[in-house]
Parts: sequence; C-alpha cells; structure tokens
Amino acid sequence: MSDKILVDTSAWILSFKDSGNEKLKDYLRKAIDSDRVVTTNIIILELLQGCKNKKEYDALKSRFDVLPVYKLTENTWIIAYETGFLLRRKGINAPTVDIMISSIAKENILTIFHHDNHLKTISLEMGIKAIDFL
Repeated sequence: MSDKILVDTSAWILSFKDSGNEKLKDYLRKAIDSDRVVTTNIIILELLQGCKNKKEYDALKSRFDVLPVYKLTENTWIIAYETGFLLRRKGINAPTVDIMISSIAKENILTIFHHDNHLKTISLEMGIKAIDFL
C-alpha cells in the first residue's frame, strides 16, 4: 500500500488560514517534509482559481510545481463512472470533482487528506483510506 497522501483542496485551504486547524497544519507539514504529499490537476485548478491576483497565483503555482502530480487515466474515468452510478443508487449526491479526486486516490492507492463531508462519505463507500479533519 502506498504511503502517499493526496491533499484535497479543503485541507489546503484550511492550512493556508492563520486561524486554521493547528493539528491539520502540523500533520500536513510533517507529510510534506517526509515527501508523502502528492496532488492532481483538479486540486491545483481549484486552488489557483481562488487566487486574488497574479502575484498570489504565481506564488501558489510555484509551490505546487514541486509536488508529484497524479493524472487522470482511462481507468480513473472507469472508476469514476462506476462510483458516481453506485453512489447515486444509494441516494448519495456527490460533487463530480470529489468523485474524480476519490477515483484518482482509489486507482493509485493514495490516502485522501481532507476537511470535506462529501469526501468522508465517498471514501467510506469506496473503501479509500482517508485522514479526516472534520
């Protein structure tokens, strides 16, 4: 099993806030220092679109340029299609982006690090290891 951690947008945002959860920040710092943190283009997109100006955009983008990026593959899409279908049959209405992030984690045996109710539900349904700071 991989010890790599896919940090969701929800956890990154909390880690950037001065008033954010200190335990979350400490765990994330240690994971970064031990080269366990990975990302995906979807998460980078979500974070960069929230930047207030070009300077903030450039600074944040350069921070993510050094992380390993897991890409969407054909198998990721297959996992996502099946997951979306099965979740909906169970009455769970999950955001498409969260299904994609979870599918990348499932395909690559990554742990999802998050602060998101949807990801909590999805990870339980998909059998994905998650570190939950809710």
